[in-house]
Amino acid sequence: MTAATDLIDSNLFPELRKDLLSWFHKNKRDLPFRINKNAYRIWVSEIMLQQTRVNAMLPIYEAFLRRFPEPKALQEAGEEEVMKYWKGLGYYSRARNLKKGAELIVEKHRGSFPQNYEEALSIPGVGSYTAAAVLSIAYGKRHAVLDGNVKRVLSRLFLITSDPGLSSTNQFLANLAQEFLTSESPGDHNEAMMELGALVCVPAPNCTACPLEKRCAARIAGKEKEIPAPKSVENWIDLDLNFLYLKSEEELLLVKDPKRRFFKTIYSLPFRLEGKHPYESDEWIEELFEDDRIVTNAIHARHSITNHKIRLKFSELETKNRKKVEAVLRKRKDVEFKWVRESELKEEFPSSISGKLSKLRNKNKKHPELPVGKS
Repeated sequence: MTAATDLIDSNLFPELRKDLLSWFHKNKRDLPFRINKNAYRIWVSEIMLQQTRVNAMLPIYEAFLRRFPEPKALQEAGEEEVMKYWKGLGYYSRARNLKKGAELIVEKHRGSFPQNYEEALSIPGVGSYTAAAVLSIAYGKRHAVLDGNVKRVLSRLFLITSDPGLSSTNQFLANLAQEFLTSESPGDHNEAMMELGALVCVPAPNCTACPLEKRCAARIAGKEKEIPAPKSVENWIDLDLNFLYLKSEEELLLVKDPKRRFFKTIYSLPFRLEGKHPYESDEWIEELFEDDRIVTNAIHARHSITNHKIRLKFSELETKNRKKVEAVLRKRKDVEFKWVRESELKEEFPSSISGKLSKLRNKNKKHPELPVGKS
């Protein structure tokens, strides 16, 4: 690892901490999960923010907590209802883990998020970052957080020139974050580091607004735009998802299959994976798409899930033989299905994709429709 460890003088830490916390108390955003130090509310916010921007997450967060104000309410709710309140955030395994975590908290920790670090890590979906964030902010425990924002701040502040994605660099930064963490108010310190990285020490840094500018080693060396070292995104998979609006008796078919690649825990429109991809096709999906009356719309939208660059498409089919469709689905015992009115689609298919598909359908009614397989 190439790191200027000789430039890291721990004697500078007290002044840096003071300037950081002073800036934070004057400039921190007024966010609902900062209103109090409730561990449950903080835990929910941290899980929601893992793959979502603050502005997009806030209205969903507030509605979620109105419905599930404490772990017991989340424990007692059905999974499908939890998914509905998660709608718009994507990455639905997070919601499933939250529910499992709430069950564990109620059953083993008397309804309170545990204060012990190892016990916190035993909660589904809680890793080192989330455990450190909740324990430090809610309980004042001295555990340093290390997310992308904090890595960027530390790398620039102390001129760490190696790729933070490397395990050796990551461990170095974790040790540095723990050493730099103040004992007096670890929660505020952690929030300040994350806030600085989110508002000022962004990928294209606004150094003149930074309280640590004069002591930032990267800024002094003129390398603030080069650090942290860029990482290349590899192994992206291009994929077409063709969703089927299969209508019968004025209702649309929704399916749930725990063995499919996407949407394992929620109902969705049936979809087929198309293009060059490494996944096997589902026979029952292919059987649904075999009907030569299906039409595929020519327009599409972009989406991304983890390392997948997705092109969203949709096809349409109306059938009077609902029993034939259901017979295909019943061949797979683990596939669940139901019929819903189209007006209920966004609620029943709780994903941002359902909204994008609806926009596609309404976007250009005059666009020519193509037979399946002819696009």
